[in-house]
Amino acid sequence: MLLSSCDFDLAFGRWDGDKSFESKEIPIVNMASNDFDIKGDKLKIWFVDGSDVPHVGLLDFINSFSGFFDAGNVVSVTDALNGFVELYYKNEHKITFNWDNNTITANSYRDFGWYSSIGSSTDYGEHLYSRNDYYNRNATFKANLSNYYFDIFYHEGECILPLFFANILFCSTSSFNVFYNGDKCFATYGETMGLDEYYDCESNLKTESKSMRLAAVNSLLFTFNTFYGLNEDKGFTDGFKNHIDEDTYDYLWSNGPLDNYVGYKKLIYGFLDELHTRIDLPSYYCDKAQTKIYSEDLGDFHNEFYTRKKAQNELRNSSVSDVNEVRYEEDLAIITLDSFETGSKVEIYDTNGNVKEDAWMHDSYRYMHKCMQDISTHSAVSKVLVDLSLNGGGYIDAMERVAGFMTDDKIPYSTYNTLDNEYRIDGCYVDIDGDGNYAEDSYDQYDWYLLTGINTFSAANLMSCTFKEMGLGKILGKRSGGGMCSVMSLVLADGTGITISSPNSIRYVREKQNGGKTFYSIENGIAPDIELDYEHFYDSAALLNAINSSEAE
Repeated sequence: MLLSSCDFDLAFGRWDGDKSFESKEIPIVNMASNDFDIKGDKLKIWFVDGSDVPHVGLLDFINSFSGFFDAGNVVSVTDALNGFVELYYKNEHKITFNWDNNTITANSYRDFGWYSSIGSSTDYGEHLYSRNDYYNRNATFKANLSNYYFDIFYHEGECILPLFFANILFCSTSSFNVFYNGDKCFATYGETMGLDEYYDCESNLKTESKSMRLAAVNSLLFTFNTFYGLNEDKGFTDGFKNHIDEDTYDYLWSNGPLDNYVGYKKLIYGFLDELHTRIDLPSYYCDKAQTKIYSEDLGDFHNEFYTRKKAQNELRNSSVSDVNEVRYEEDLAIITLDSFETGSKVEIYDTNGNVKEDAWMHDSYRYMHKCMQDISTHSAVSKVLVDLSLNGGGYIDAMERVAGFMTDDKIPYSTYNTLDNEYRIDGCYVDIDGDGNYAEDSYDQYDWYLLTGINTFSAANLMSCTFKEMGLGKILGKRSGGGMCSVMSLVLADGTGITISSPNSIRYVREKQNGGKTFYSIENGIAPDIELDYEHFYDSAALLNAINSSEAE
């Protein structure tokens, strides 16, 4: 079922007679077929006044990607007299597109996410019972496209807007992306990487038009002004544009695609220098073979992170024979956990619904089960240390399930959304034994410890935060590497795919004396309770000695 448009008298709408409109239909290549059964096979792309910047009709865009969009529950109402269209999902979550003043408004940016379906290949909520415990929001969402030299149009009874805005608002916020290479339209779920077919197009290696560079640079500015979650932490509250140096700007404004790529590199890897913001997909104008990232492109944090990661990998490989097995030192068991993974249904279950023998290789919840079963056979063990020293992150739900092995208490997930000033504390209980009962499941008879360092990043940084905030035990090692924002993948107007630190930032929460709450930034990591030099991270005796020494104090 497709959505419908209820139009008022079109004769009174804004007349774009001074604009020329051309359109073409291009094929849709669904790279996300495992998660979304996209109903459309073609998308109509609009061009205004001879520009090569792609636009889409709002309703046509939603209908074409029905399957990702829950299009049957979407209704639009057009008030052509007053120059706007209102979009509703299940008669709620109103979003208004106004072509007279070039604005897009909603009660919250989260309203855009309600229009999408849920991916089907992975159950991210398995064994979790979630609830919200605290909520406070005091701002609405509004985007003024005129500030970025973009326009919304009304043509042939349809609201026409740049593809960039349709994608970043409706799709990117749900980890889905629709992007265009002049010949085809691609749809992906997750980060936009690889895709050699993307560069097999007429525009590849061509010089970009002035209108495309204007759109590309302004799509970059809109993205960082609006969606970058670290503006406050980095002091960019006066506008992102004011913090781009002149040399980088020259590269960004060049009509040479490789120059533009250099500009993006300088900005993202050199200037911003944080691991959640990166280039995933060079523009379709580029020679992909020339788009490389070198150590000299990286800032200090990137270089320190990767240098330490290489050194610690080499040290661990020379010290630990099999990182997939629990190792023991007297009454201490050490679990190595290098990422937080949520396996797909196919990876976890066979065709009869039984858990596969190798499910632990794809899913952290099953991996912890395997480890704890082994530990349970060692009666002398009273302490369990989870080594997160090379854990670069992963899925938050997987991290929550791992935390559930340590406690039966509700696991908090505290966030601050920089886009609409929304503070939330969500919490979840974990069903460790899969019996549907969330009580008395954990292994809290053990004393728990974490091992962290600079390479303890993203979801592992959250694990460190949760561990300390809940008082689950002590942390050994060095300060974790940070990474407090969830990631958001998107596509700029010139087809450059990037991932950024999103507006949704994880916070460390403490109660105020007056009953309020303070949401602290954890972008710079969590300090350990017990300092330990990197050279001793994989020395089991040194780990036990550090624990015992701290307990004796």
